Amino acid sequence: MTKHVLVATDGSDTAMKAVELAAEIAAKFEVPLTVAHAIHFGRPPEELARMAEVEHLVEGAKTRAPVDFPNVPDTMLGLFSDTRPEGDSMRLVTMIGEEIMERAADRARELGAKTIDTRSTVDDPAEGILSIAEDVGADMIVIGHRGLGRLKRVLLGSVAQKVLSQADCTVMAVR
Repeated sequence: MTKHVLVATDGSDTAMKAVELAAEIAAKFEVPLTVAHAIHFGRPPEELARMAEVEHLVEGAKTRAPVDFPNVPDTMLGLFSDTRPEGDSMRLVTMIGEEIMERAADRARELGAKTIDTRSTVDDPAEGILSIAEDVGADMIVIGHRGLGRLKRVLLGSVAQKVLSQADCTVMAVR
């Protein structure tokens, strides 16, 4: 029987499907749900641009970030192509990650999950997800089959593939 569910999200549409399934499972079995996100420091900005544009996360994060950006860009690509101090960019990326987790946790609550925690990592995404799963005692990980990567066929959700092959618990990959 499932005792603790972890869902990994990167803010993509597929990840939101994973959040919804994980929330339904957590609600049905009345077990805790942990929402996990890997902070995208050092990730190729092109990989992040689609998410930020579709989800409008940069705009939401800039209103909450305690950072003085006179001309905040509309995309993650713009954010990293400028010559801002590294610390400010890192703070904004962290705020975007927090926004991703908050949206996922809110959706999980809407679907009936009662006990929800959020965790983030600055690790390799797959390694971070596996580490968080171990830390919280998750016996099920739910993850999107594909996330933000553009080379979908080649990567086959390289994060999902790595989690599937290395996890010590049940893993569900959502399409």
